Amino acid sequence: MKRLLPFLLAAGPPVLVLLLAFAMVAVGAPAGMADITAATTTMAGTAGCADDTDTVTAAATGTTVTPNDVAVSVARAFAMAGYSKASTAGVLGVIQFESGMNPAQEQIGEPDPMLRGYGLNQWTPRSKIRDWMDANHVSGEDSDADVQIRMLVATAETDFNNHFLAAVRAEGHEPTDNDLRTWWLKADNPEDAAVAWMAGYARPYWADRHEKEREQYARAYYDSKELADIDFPAESKPDGKKDAVSPSDTADTDASCDADADDSSDGDAKYGDVGGAPTNTHDFGWMCDTKLKICHDGDMGAPPLDWQAVGDYQCYWYWLARSWLVHDGDVINPHTMNGGQLSDWAAGAKGWTRSDEPRPGAGVCFWGGGNNHVAFVEKVDKDPSGWKIMISEGNFNDGGAGLWTSYNARWLTKGEYAAASGNGFFWKDSWKL
Repeated sequence: MKRLLPFLLAAGPPVLVLLLAFAMVAVGAPAGMADITAATTTMAGTAGCADDTDTVTAAATGTTVTPNDVAVSVARAFAMAGYSKASTAGVLGVIQFESGMNPAQEQIGEPDPMLRGYGLNQWTPRSKIRDWMDANHVSGEDSDADVQIRMLVATAETDFNNHFLAAVRAEGHEPTDNDLRTWWLKADNPEDAAVAWMAGYARPYWADRHEKEREQYARAYYDSKELADIDFPAESKPDGKKDAVSPSDTADTDASCDADADDSSDGDAKYGDVGGAPTNTHDFGWMCDTKLKICHDGDMGAPPLDWQAVGDYQCYWYWLARSWLVHDGDVINPHTMNGGQLSDWAAGAKGWTRSDEPRPGAGVCFWGGGNNHVAFVEKVDKDPSGWKIMISEGNFNDGGAGLWTSYNARWLTKGEYAAASGNGFFWKDSWKL
């Protein structure tokens, strides 16, 4: 991917100085250009929340990172998808070297657009991003961090290969099960995870891979406060729970510059709060005082909910129950196969609307990349990412499907929603959202 150093060296000393100076000013010193022993490397900032970040220096290396909003969104997205802290830090270390966490970064020194890397992962050619977007019906710009983060999480399951396995083994590494992706998943330290992700997923020009720098960035991220504040699973289980964010990460103090809510709208997103759903409990007994009288394990709110599905307290059931309560019984059970595709059903159903922008009181779907989930939008706030939503949901647990103790409420930024395979928002027109 990056071939910056050979290009500059071939230019000769005078041009080298000028080109280095220009590159440092023009792109904010991507990680591959930084002097890692000078303790001066910082991430290319793309949002104005500098007060919420800490510069962290990896021990004995001098490598520093200041996690910006993009880095934190990447970390949260991988945590939500079931990846461990070590695996995630490995990804961050590689991306930091590739692009400085800049989703609009173009590879420096490559005149051929078909060979020029682009974006967080320096995908080559750039058209790979658009191809993935088209194939997965993802709207937006290919330069959007949200889009690229969603692509990273989705393709983490599909785009590994073992082309560089022999080269990695020749360095003395012993990849788990002789497979780079398995090694990345089971890595117990960020350095191994960085090498596994670099060799198996990013696959840079091997002679110019700067492996140690990537390892050092991964370690610096691993040790950062920002990653310490995220609830990662102990082991990578990407086919496990849909989201690893704990309720402690969903408070109103969730990192953002300013998220004062109002009833206004920005584009098609509408800000506001439904109110009434708790954030400090994990069973459905809080609905005992409602018209549905759901007080104990086994209470299903029937017959009003028209719920006969096997599996008891599913996410689908919860969306139906919460919508029935908030919208005064004005809801039907569509009886679709998958909760994660209710938005697709709404798009073609008379009297229903599907949207890519949130509104309080709407349903929200997650579909693809191992996700099949529906939840209820409790609140929509402003956020540097565009917006953030607080959702309440059922069937959020690791201990089995449809448990009485599977209620949850949490915040998701626009980027986190996209990374979790967000599949749109939907509502009944009579709700007048």
